[in-house]
Amino acid sequence: MKLLLLIIVLIISFESLSAKELNKVSLQLSWFDQFQFAGYYIAKEKGYYKNLGLDVEIKPFNFGIHAPNEVDEGRADFGIGRETLILDRAEGKKIVALYALFQSTPLILITTNKNINKIEDFVNKKIMTTDDDSSEVSIKAMISSKKVKMSQLHFLKHTHNINDLINKKTDIISAYISKSPFELNERGIQYKIFDPKDYGFDMYSDFLFTSENMINNHFATVIAFKKASLEGWKYAYSHIEETATLISHKYNSQHLTKKALIFEGEELKKLSYHGVEKLGKIKEDKVQRIYDLYNVMGLIPNKIDTKKFVYYTQDSKKIFLTKEESAYLKENNKFKMCIIPNIKPYSYFEKNEFKGFIADYFKIIKERTGIEIEVIKDDKFKNYVNLFKNKKCDIFASLEKTKERETYANFTKPYVNIPFVLITKQDFPFVDSLSGLKNKKIGINSSYNISKRIKAKYSNVQFVGVENLDEGIEKVLNNKIDGHLDLLYTTLYKLYDNDNSKLKISNKLGIDSDLGIAIRKDDKILFDIINKAVNDIDGARIDALIKSWVTIEYKKSTDFTYLWITLFIAGLIFLALMYRHKILKQMNKSLNDIVNSKTEELVQINKELEERIKAEVEENLRKDHLLQRQTKLASMGEMLENIAHQWRQPLSVISMGASGIKLKKELDVLDDKFMFTTLDSILKSSSFLSQTIDDFKYFFKPSKGKNKFSLDACFEKSLNVLNLKFGSENIQIIKNIKKAEIVGYESELVHVFINILNNAKDAFCEAKVDKKFIFVDIIKTKTKITIKIKDNAGGIKPSIIDNIFDPYFTTKHKSQGTGIGLYMSHQIISKHMNGQIEVSNTTYQYKNEEFKGALFTITFYDE
Repeated sequence: MKLLLLIIVLIISFESLSAKELNKVSLQLSWFDQFQFAGYYIAKEKGYYKNLGLDVEIKPFNFGIHAPNEVDEGRADFGIGRETLILDRAEGKKIVALYALFQSTPLILITTNKNINKIEDFVNKKIMTTDDDSSEVSIKAMISSKKVKMSQLHFLKHTHNINDLINKKTDIISAYISKSPFELNERGIQYKIFDPKDYGFDMYSDFLFTSENMINNHFATVIAFKKASLEGWKYAYSHIEETATLISHKYNSQHLTKKALIFEGEELKKLSYHGVEKLGKIKEDKVQRIYDLYNVMGLIPNKIDTKKFVYYTQDSKKIFLTKEESAYLKENNKFKMCIIPNIKPYSYFEKNEFKGFIADYFKIIKERTGIEIEVIKDDKFKNYVNLFKNKKCDIFASLEKTKERETYANFTKPYVNIPFVLITKQDFPFVDSLSGLKNKKIGINSSYNISKRIKAKYSNVQFVGVENLDEGIEKVLNNKIDGHLDLLYTTLYKLYDNDNSKLKISNKLGIDSDLGIAIRKDDKILFDIINKAVNDIDGARIDALIKSWVTIEYKKSTDFTYLWITLFIAGLIFLALMYRHKILKQMNKSLNDIVNSKTEELVQINKELEERIKAEVEENLRKDHLLQRQTKLASMGEMLENIAHQWRQPLSVISMGASGIKLKKELDVLDDKFMFTTLDSILKSSSFLSQTIDDFKYFFKPSKGKNKFSLDACFEKSLNVLNLKFGSENIQIIKNIKKAEIVGYESELVHVFINILNNAKDAFCEAKVDKKFIFVDIIKTKTKITIKIKDNAGGIKPSIIDNIFDPYFTTKHKSQGTGIGLYMSHQIISKHMNGQIEVSNTTYQYKNEEFKGALFTITFYDE
């Protein structure tokens, strides 16, 4: 019975940890459905929101809806806003940006007027914009940078009809770079774009933002929504065509074509990764620059702290602290804390050490804030309350909020909910509610604040005040009271640690106590710091902490009574199963032949399958062996070509020198100076040939084991093989190499470098560019080493970029390539060296010129 009781109690106790319903939140769009919101559609459709406990309503846009108003006034939880969002913050709206999707605004000015070729030509021209467009500082700054005044322009209300531009009803319109150029391209109409980033004004756009209320009271929800949304955007940008198909079928209020959506997706992806590798990045200095530009133009009504406009997530575990908070902790970083004593497993002392769930929770608080805490030791709750009231404690670790306590303390949101249970003797009947205990004597700890509410609610019960749980249990055992009310897990520990077999938990009564952290009323800064930390700890982490403390160690007993009862019950169950088995055997006799027949068929199928698998494995091994052999032969062919190229000039010098000495000797005009000079030249050329042989011999030297080697030296060895060829084709290598060492196969990595560099050389031949650059960066951080190799040959076609690491895939004639070089490079990095190799197209600036090319990224992680 005790074992059965334990199972029932544990089932009851874990009700509070069961899965919760999805949390309903809403997102207000800033425009009509299009690829601009693809990440949010994907996060909803792929279940990214649902996986993090969110049920998201995506609220459509209509004219007259202003997303910052919707969020600030609580009609939506999240919104999407442009750079003008900072004006809404300055106007008093309590909104906070979570990330910036576009690193440069998609908003441009566009014209089809052939007489408008520069900003100065805007004077006295008609410009069609929305109020928001004309307010954007990126547009204003671009125009003002050329000393054109806004008063010199004629602004028209935007009709959002491209025909008004084509039919000359306006000279210029504001538009998104991801949309209007596509429409004009489709009609074959020439146009000119004026993009703010081309004039140095690369402002953020499409902020995901929320309200201060959401951050303060639903922090875990905010972080979950942000995380799921970014996952949605990563998927959308990696699967643009699939995402465009989804939008065209399900989110297409504008009736856009799939082709238009794909164009939009590709253009927005460029803006999202403009100058960054990580989606959604927000830099403090860039936000400050946007604010300063608005301020300089006289558009900021009230000064604001831009740091409070953005919630900056930290890479470390620590929360973001304001300057004031950081200065406060530098002055005073050690605080005294009061606790509720003797409530194992929540909060208790063992050998003078503070332990329990609350102790572990405050370890996380310390991680997040860096504060040091001294726990005051006492054994009475009343004493702790008095110490806190008299400002002898700065923090009370767990306390229920009441009106009286709010006069001397500020409270965080509750971080733990503790159910109460009724303890009685074994023969006491189960009860559903305290209301069924009329005239019964029930013990309750008088120091618990909840005792006042319970006594007031159940006036028909005779409550008896006790000092602690031990006194309550003692009075139940001695029949002085009928039962005792106390904390669930504390009761479980007490009953089973002390083997109180005469007692039981009659029921979990639906009475709970919500505990938060209390901080002295006069210390507002400390409250703000701890409140941030509490909001930063999600529910999953709290549940995991509680679960780690509610495991009950069941003590073995020498009393075999329960063993015999268990065996008797098991015997009855066994007999019942035997009887059931007999009936089933009779019923299923007719099915045995069918089962046996099917089993034989399955065995035969499995046998044939094993043989087929074996044959396929052998065939794959044969193909892999052939592939490696082809790779080596292809590499040898390339190397022999390079050797011939490297040797041609030195051999010519040697031949000419030897011929010169011979001729002068025959004519008897050979002098010592000429002879020694010529011999020196021959010796230098011979030395160069010897070094060339060493370089190429190193390339073919097999790697028998992993060794530590220098990456910069390894790359130089690869470059030595190709230097002369690159020099003859005017290819410049721009290096930014940090010293770094890894453990791996050096000669195989040389092979990878040569493959990538040769591909860049071939790309230059096809692109026919005047200036040929290959940039090599080796970056070392605490956790990884990254090698980036990029060129300016125009990049790889999007239609083939996903296939370039496939075996035998090549765009070259079969006489020029086998399509296995990059495949083997991928195998070397991913399988032999436990790294990662990726390829993408990139656009970058070099010496005030913009270049586009392929980017190979190799990453090695610290083991």
